[in-house]
Amino acid sequence: MADVACALENMMIAANDLDLGSCYINQLKWLNEDENLLGYFKELGLQENERIYGALALGYADTEDGMPDRTPLPRKGNTVEWL
Repeated sequence: MADVACALENMMIAANDLDLGSCYINQLKWLNEDENLLGYFKELGLQENERIYGALALGYADTEDGMPDRTPLPRKGNTVEWL
């Protein structure tokens, strides 16, 4: 599962460089427990020794020019104090 997370993170970094939005989709382990879904995924090419542990949604921003809004969000939370 850690390998999947690392691979998806790298895909998200590449997507950002291409001005694509991305969203990591986790909590997919339950897909491996549903025989109907596993059968469908096997029809799509999933091998016997493979399982799904993460996914990635990619797309262009829903803005007039299709570019992502890169306005920084306000920072909030606890301040860090060094002693």
